Amino acid sequence: MKVETLSAESIKPSSPTPSHDREFKLCLLDQLAPPFYVPTILFYSAPDDKAALDSASVTGNFKTSLSQALSLFYPLGGRVKGNATIDCSDDGALYLEAKAHFELSEVLSNPDINQLQKFLPFSPYRIIPNIEEQVIVGVQFTFFNCGGIAIGICISHKIADSASVSAFLTA
Repeated sequence: MKVETLSAESIKPSSPTPSHDREFKLCLLDQLAPPFYVPTILFYSAPDDKAALDSASVTGNFKTSLSQALSLFYPLGGRVKGNATIDCSDDGALYLEAKAHFELSEVLSNPDINQLQKFLPFSPYRIIPNIEEQVIVGVQFTFFNCGGIAIGICISHKIADSASVSAFLTA
């Protein structure tokens, strides 16, 4: 099962973070939390009418939606600073587009944790020595041969738990 990364870019919030919200203080528990990510993968089958998806339109809409959600959840577009605060600098989220050279049904019929990680932008357990260089959110948008889509998201556990990830995905 081969997944090929096609492009990578940074998606910035659609509107700048107000100056009075530029620094977000982490609570003591979040400061002590290990630097891992909360991973989520959403799978969508191809439309029933088998109409060819306009991938540029789909990803354009998704990028716009992500940019707007980052404005609502402004710390997610920043970077951890000194392990005590988040600099809400509007640096943005990592966004990858990928192509899976197989069918979505192959993944769903026999899910394997090692294979599922191919749909995430990076390992949720990766550690970068300088925490200030880590993105808070990474997203991977993967197209399957059948027209299906996978959206893999990793959000830093220092700022998000499963409830806040759910709220972000809903937005």
